[in-house]
Amino acid sequence: MEEKINRDTVVNYYDEHVKFKVNDYIVVNPRIEGAWQTLINRVSFKPARILEVGCGIGSICNKMHKRWPDAVITGIDISTQSVAIATKLFSNDKVNFIETLLTPETFNEQFDLIIFMDVYEHIAVEDRSAVHGALNKLLRNKGRIFLSVPTPQNLKWCLINRPETMQPVDEHISFEVIGKLAADTGTEVQLYDLKSIWRPADYAHIVLEKNNDFTEAFNHPKPVTTLQRANRVLSKIKYKLTKPLRSAFVRKKLK
Repeated sequence: MEEKINRDTVVNYYDEHVKFKVNDYIVVNPRIEGAWQTLINRVSFKPARILEVGCGIGSICNKMHKRWPDAVITGIDISTQSVAIATKLFSNDKVNFIETLLTPETFNEQFDLIIFMDVYEHIAVEDRSAVHGALNKLLRNKGRIFLSVPTPQNLKWCLINRPETMQPVDEHISFEVIGKLAADTGTEVQLYDLKSIWRPADYAHIVLEKNNDFTEAFNHPKPVTTLQRANRVLSKIKYKLTKPLRSAFVRKKLK
């Protein structure tokens, strides 16, 4: 997006379209359900604190509360109407919703899991720096970031064939963009998985993890397990035994 979009324009858009989010919850949108399945498959631990950015009416926060009932879950959104509905539908002593943008000053606590469910592509390029700074500050060591985003080819197709579905901000999330996100947040990409929801490879599910223990683990005197070392020794023996065959093959072909 080259044109700077006024924040009020964005807020008004999502306030006016909140009925579609309610409908997605009632009928179960396959795009959202597909992302949810990837999320729970890739988060095997029990997060204590969870943040969902762009939570909409709170349906994913509600799913996370049912799966991890002891977790403290916070959903944020810039849509006044979305936050109001989310609060009425799903807020409780473990789940709360806040109308706000994500900046380094938004929170002081850290989170084990931060979710962007079809949201990151709606963050303008000029606003990414603040969001990345917040994520770098807020993500706890060994914590994970989950993103579900439309692929660039999906947005290109929609712009031509279904322009009415385009939102005020719809950025193309390429490999380079994800690489920049990882670099700015001190995370590593653990998953980049293309999903076919309505068309081939129209969505990508992405998981990033912060691991500040990597240097310590890398410099450990025994960085790999006994089984890994045993397999390495066996492989070395196998390669040594088959070396004459490879040597004979090379001599024959190159003489």
